[in-house]
Amino acid sequence: MDRTELKNRLREERNSTLNKIPPDFYKRVQEYIIELENEIKKINNPRSMESKMLEDELESAVIDVENIFIHRIKKITSYAKSHAFSKNPSKHDLDKLLPEEKKVYNSILSAIHTSHQELIEPVTNPDARDNNKQVEYTATESSVSENPVDDVEVSKENQTATTYREPLESEYSNINKNETNTSPNSKNDINEEYVVVRVLKDIPTFKAVDNRNYTLYSEDVVVLPAPNANGLVKRNAVQLIDIN
Repeated sequence: MDRTELKNRLREERNSTLNKIPPDFYKRVQEYIIELENEIKKINNPRSMESKMLEDELESAVIDVENIFIHRIKKITSYAKSHAFSKNPSKHDLDKLLPEEKKVYNSILSAIHTSHQELIEPVTNPDARDNNKQVEYTATESSVSENPVDDVEVSKENQTATTYREPLESEYSNINKNETNTSPNSKNDINEEYVVVRVLKDIPTFKAVDNRNYTLYSEDVVVLPAPNANGLVKRNAVQLIDIN
């Protein structure tokens, strides 16, 4: 991997076509960036011309690989939306996706299908109405707080607190234990819009408004329920990715 190859890849990803990407692409970019970092350390003189040139190359490489990633996510999202309601969706381009990208595609497709089933089918299909009755939640019956943007469960001892805080390492086990006790069937009772976000810092496991457990790591790109995503954006923990 070098600067020219990275620039060429970025140029290719700027068009609307979903291109096949080498399986080891991101690994090779990582190795390239590490090599630049090591060369800068060896020079050990940030004022030298050589060091400045390497730092510029390093900064450019980081920006380029992030832009490549965003371009691909936008196309993957568009691809999933275009195939969501197709009776015979083409699977031709799926072999162009990395395994991690296929997870994004499948998550978006699943979110669209779930929303359609919960919102549209009861309107258009009489048989579906009995199976999709709305469940009335009260404060004692629902695991979703009245303020959905703060619906990040911290611990059973602190359920009244809705503001997210970084749990101590010693509290992780309590968080995981409390969240896994949620009934798996309850996730079908919640209608929420999903959005794509980039994670800016590690976030311990929490239960979202769809009653699913999420553990997020820095630089992950994931699909989250909009209320939880908005709450994490306010805390500068995630960044929304515009897919329009």
